[in-house]
Amino acid sequence: MHRAAGLIGLLGAVLAVGCGTTDRAESSAGQGLFAQDCSVCHSLSGRQSPQRQGGDLLMLHMGREAMHQFVQEMPVRHRLSPAQLRDVAGYVLAVERSGRPG
Repeated sequence: MHRAAGLIGLLGAVLAVGCGTTDRAESSAGQGLFAQDCSVCHSLSGRQSPQRQGGDLLMLHMGREAMHQFVQEMPVRHRLSPAQLRDVAGYVLAVERSGRPG
């Protein structure tokens, strides 16, 4: 019985991720982090800005792992936790997938 409950829980987690529940949570948390820590150098507007030395990220087209590594290497005022790194990467990817500026 315990094994069946574990499998049902695992299936629920897989379905939640597949349905975008995790992506929405990452996107919401990541939006605030992006505004606070990333928007000094980067935009998500689809247009380059001379005021932002890091450029626009809307058309970056990276996979989740590459985006996570990219975010991890960025210099920010305070060190981001692994969850915050995941949230920022998820937010940038969600905005890119939507095709609408963030």
